[in-house]
Amino acid sequence: MKLLKVRKAFLKRLTLLTVYLTVIIALVYHLFIPDRYFLWFPAIPVYYYLCGLFYVFMFESSYRMGEEKLITAFLVCKVSKFILSAFILMFYGFVVAHEVLAFTATFLVFYFGFLILETRFFFRFEEKLKGEKKKGTDKSE
Repeated sequence: MKLLKVRKAFLKRLTLLTVYLTVIIALVYHLFIPDRYFLWFPAIPVYYYLCGLFYVFMFESSYRMGEEKLITAFLVCKVSKFILSAFILMFYGFVVAHEVLAFTATFLVFYFGFLILETRFFFRFEEKLKGEKKKGTDKSE
């Protein structure tokens, strides 16, 4: 399996999800609840896009070290994103303290959207790897 093809597919999905979620949530704020809009809104999609770039970088580097490192890299990425996200939510709540509920709700929508994307992508990649290994062992017999 070629890593370049996998990276391009992931970045395409990451970009599309970022744009879709940003546009949909921005429209909801501007059309239905403009008084709840907060100035830090654009930082949320940027944060998750950067996390996605970090995810694909970690994924590629762990794959190059060996396929057995993939699950570890996946879990490290998930835990580190969770911890960093919790710190961001606490920082915003204590320091900025403007529209905390709207910020938290928006942040969580992005969090779960990207969590689903990354998990599905990783799961499908693992299935393809197992399928290729199985074909490889069947051919050698």
